[in-house]
Parts: sequence; C-alpha cells; structure tokens
Amino acid sequence: MKQLYFICIAILITTMSCKSAKETMKTATPLFNTKWSLKKIYTDGKEETVSTKAFIRFDKEKGSAGGNGSCNSFGSTATINSNEVSIKNIFSTKMYCEEVQQIENKFIGSLEKVTRYEIKDKSLFLYNDKNLLLEFIAAEEIKSTE
Repeated sequence: MKQLYFICIAILITTMSCKSAKETMKTATPLFNTKWSLKKIYTDGKEETVSTKAFIRFDKEKGSAGGNGSCNSFGSTATINSNEVSIKNIFSTKMYCEEVQQIENKFIGSLEKVTRYEIKDKSLFLYNDKNLLLEFIAAEEIKSTE
C-alpha cells in the first residue's frame, strides 16, 4: 500500500512539473514577431531608465532587426543562432532630436556590441557576453501570417 502511495505521489509531482514547464513556455514572448520597447540602458555599470518610443523588432525571414531609436528609424542585419545574436550594418535616418538624441546614440551604440539575448516572460535582455546592455518589454506581438 505504501508503494502505491509513493508511486501516486511521484506521478502527481511529475505531472505538475510538466504542466508548469508548459505554462512557462507558453508565457515566454517570442523574439520574432514582437515589438520590443526599450526600458533600460546599462552603461559603465550604471542603469538608465528610458521613457521614449525606442523599440526594436527582429525579422527571422529577412535576417534583420529594425525599429526606432526615439527620433530616427533604423535597420540592420541580425544573425541569430540559439541565444547568440549579432546586429551589424546598422543604418538609420539622420534627423536630430535634441531631447532624445543622447538616448538614441546610446541605444544604437549598444546594439552594435550585442552578442547574446535572453527572454524572461515578457522581457528581452541583450548582452555583450556577461554584461547586460539593454532591457526591453514586449509592447505587442505581431500575429504571424503563417
């Protein structure tokens, strides 16, 4: 009888942990088809909260990333392999917006240094190796046409 009790408990624990893992996977926001709004920039060990309209989107089919730095639209090539990411060949429009230019310059400059990413729930973190550079929150998921 004790063996049956322990087997039932083991099955219950296994079932609950599988369900929990599935729920976690469902709640994680995908890197692609999501508009990621910039929330924080990390430079020289300092954290700066951002309240501008800066965002980034990743396009898997085109191998690109693009968005808005707060004033200017930008685009780039993006190579993504597992959780490694490389953002290169960044180009943008060339308007000057005094109130947000400093943020935009830091944002674009940080993108060039990114080597990997992590997604936790609805947040995207971009790193240069172990150093956190940029933090985003999912603003909206774009419905896939597939």
